[in-house]
Amino acid sequence: MVIADIAVMPLRPYGSEDEMYKVVDACIELIENSGLKCEIGANSTTVEGDLDDVFELGKKVHQLPFELGCERVITIFRVDQKQGGITIDEKLKNHK
Repeated sequence: MVIADIAVMPLRPYGSEDEMYKVVDACIELIENSGLKCEIGANSTTVEGDLDDVFELGKKVHQLPFELGCERVITIFRVDQKQGGITIDEKLKNHK
């Protein structure tokens, strides 16, 4: 079990923030429908699951903006892995 933060920044061709956030919202919807546990944050979405599933989801999320007409996308994908696994709840236990 790993957790990962995924942040997608569609760069072009968007004239407004509203247009950009439509792409971000589609990425979040993909994550929510993945079957993996997730928590949406202000700057990224955290997902929890098997290493292969999390990496595959990261790849799909990165590719989705291109399918929606983006010419350039930056995706930040940060993974936290611990021997024996780690969960979102475990990592945040002191902050909830």
